[in-house]
Amino acid sequence: MVKSRAKFPKDGEFVIAKVTEVQKQYVYVDLVDYEGLYSEETARGMIHISEISSRWIKNIRNFVRIGQRIVLRVLRVDPEKGHVDMSLRRVNSAQKEIRLKEWKYAVKYENLLQFLTETEGVNMNLDEAYELIGFPVLDFFDTYQEAIENLKEHGEEILSNLEGVTDEIRTVLLKIVDENVEISTVSISGKVKLSFNSENGIEQIKESLIEALKVIDSELTRNITINYLAAPFYRLEVITKDYLDAENILSDALDIIEQKTGQYNGTFEFIRD
Repeated sequence: MVKSRAKFPKDGEFVIAKVTEVQKQYVYVDLVDYEGLYSEETARGMIHISEISSRWIKNIRNFVRIGQRIVLRVLRVDPEKGHVDMSLRRVNSAQKEIRLKEWKYAVKYENLLQFLTETEGVNMNLDEAYELIGFPVLDFFDTYQEAIENLKEHGEEILSNLEGVTDEIRTVLLKIVDENVEISTVSISGKVKLSFNSENGIEQIKESLIEALKVIDSELTRNITINYLAAPFYRLEVITKDYLDAENILSDALDIIEQKTGQYNGTFEFIRD
């Protein structure tokens, strides 16, 4: 279960549900991340057999089983009665994958807050941790993944801007995040062949490479490095969180080196690994 501010999901939302009952025409599920009505442990949803599959269904149990966690799309919500109509057939594989991935990050996010509440000297429960830190941090970002990764990279700045977060709590949470969060990165690299036929060619090479390094401000997960191999070769590597960003950084760096080559009448070549 991942705590949500809302008692029920919104129309059109993709949610994680747990199958609790299977009948001939209906499937009932628990929406474990939503509180629902006061009389319920969690919000509940219903899937009509027509929303199970676009194919003909002989036995509904061939598609779902009790205890199974599935991704569903919310069709209609009546919060006063606690009714939530849902669909399984209106969820494609890409939507399922995206929602499951985000839910895993949501669970991880909650675990970080839970670790905080279990630390000696921190006197708060999980609900209080969400109100003080969890929900306010989420307000800054679109997804749980963004929230977690930014806490890893910029946690000091983010937590310093939250009211009521003491230095002690900030220090404890940053330590928890540092020990439990790893951000996956990608890298692209290659050899730069660079030379200038002039008396101050070495200085021109240094200037060109230093300017190339300035295309971004290096961060924990966004970095560019250039290392000397053997004249006239230098190794250039870009590390970031996705390939598109890496390619853009590489392109900008190589453009600068190429411009300097033209300016100083040198020779330049890039050989990708």
